[in-house]
Amino acid sequence: MKKQGLFLALVVAMFLTACSKKSTTVDPTPTPTPTDKTVTVTGDIDANTTWTADKIYLLKGFVYVTNGATLTIEPGTIIKGDKATKGTLTVTRGAKLMAVGTATKPIVFTSAFEAGARSSGDWGGVILLGKAPVNQGDNVQIEGGLDPKGDAAKYIQFGGTDANDNSGTLKYVRIEYAGIPFSPDNEINGLTMGGVGAGTTLDYIEVYRAGDDSYEWFGGTVTAKHLLAIGGLDDDFDTDFGFSGKLQFCLSQRYPTIADISGSNGFESDNDASGSDKTPQTSAIFCNMTMLGPISSATAGSINANYQHAAQIRRNSALSCFNSVFAGFVEGVYIDDSKVTTAASTSTNYTAGRLAFQNNIIYGSNKKGNEVKGENKAIFETTLRAENTFDATLYADAIINSPFKYSSDFANAGTPDFTVKAGSPAASGALFTNAKISTDPFFEKVDYRGAFGTTDWTAGWANFDPQKMPYTTPGAVN
Repeated sequence: MKKQGLFLALVVAMFLTACSKKSTTVDPTPTPTPTDKTVTVTGDIDANTTWTADKIYLLKGFVYVTNGATLTIEPGTIIKGDKATKGTLTVTRGAKLMAVGTATKPIVFTSAFEAGARSSGDWGGVILLGKAPVNQGDNVQIEGGLDPKGDAAKYIQFGGTDANDNSGTLKYVRIEYAGIPFSPDNEINGLTMGGVGAGTTLDYIEVYRAGDDSYEWFGGTVTAKHLLAIGGLDDDFDTDFGFSGKLQFCLSQRYPTIADISGSNGFESDNDASGSDKTPQTSAIFCNMTMLGPISSATAGSINANYQHAAQIRRNSALSCFNSVFAGFVEGVYIDDSKVTTAASTSTNYTAGRLAFQNNIIYGSNKKGNEVKGENKAIFETTLRAENTFDATLYADAIINSPFKYSSDFANAGTPDFTVKAGSPAASGALFTNAKISTDPFFEKVDYRGAFGTTDWTAGWANFDPQKMPYTTPGAVN
């Protein structure tokens, strides 16, 4: 009898244990365990704060760094944006973002969706607002549908008189799947900058699959080097409102099937939307750029019909570009005088020397043959062709080792190699004789044209196929 009772007790105990395990497994809302490393971030960051690489941070809604605070992010930290709440990080005027990664431990802002389910526009993006000059005034409101919380001056305004204003440092940073178009001409980009000053450091940044522009500058004076714009939807480098910064060693790579209904360009540059003569004038200087369009050869398959120009310089802009490579666009250089509301015009900026476009290589572009629209067309085209190299029969693979490898989401998947081919026209021939760049110490005086010589500066920190990345383990960014 004792043995039978013991047997019965064992059976009952096993039954109860099984029931307990089943109940735990089917619980639809399990309590987070102590090993959960995700930190949800909402609202304001109004005191100095550090985000560490042993956690994953989830942006929910519009998160603002305010009150002159500094947000420091450790190398190797993962930050995710929530789509449902349009997770966005905005660094307001007077505050700073110190996001300093390393070549082996970049900082990654990315989608909150799991691997294989990510897409452009999954979250808002990163916005820097500063106190540098803007030609629309000292208190301009940033676009993108942000919530001003009843205090626009505190949360969403930019501009001022401090050309050397410092919004912090972004170095070895990836921004993936960001960019939300709330409405026409009202979008958050991958990296949006309003009135950002020259005291800010931008170096080694990749914007991947932005849902609008990869980079957009609204005024300001900030300089930057080593920027990547990969597979964006709209424009790669958009300059407006009097941006007068300097950039060198930057690359954009377009995917053949992805373009925006508004018309996608490598450069899109305006003085402002009306083409006014307000000052400061948009006068950014770009040097050693590589702009890879969607067309890889004369026999390439169909591309998105919304593609436009390698460089669309319009509305009284005075953007300048030197020693760069543009390849595979429907049109190459497009100087546009339409929508200019003053006696000034974009083409006269060129003839007066305010806009310079010299010593660049333009391959496989200009199919439509309308390089300039407006005044001084004959004079402009004669000078443009004399000062640059045009060849509609050649494409990027004539001068770059492997320019047409893309993410595994698309055909021709693989890792690109953007370094220059030995002996190609881009391997040498750079000139720094124009007064805009000849004596400025910001511009490194290299021999090659385009963003790369023989050294691949993307190695280690950039990722050309982040769709495969789990991003579930803190610090696992490569």
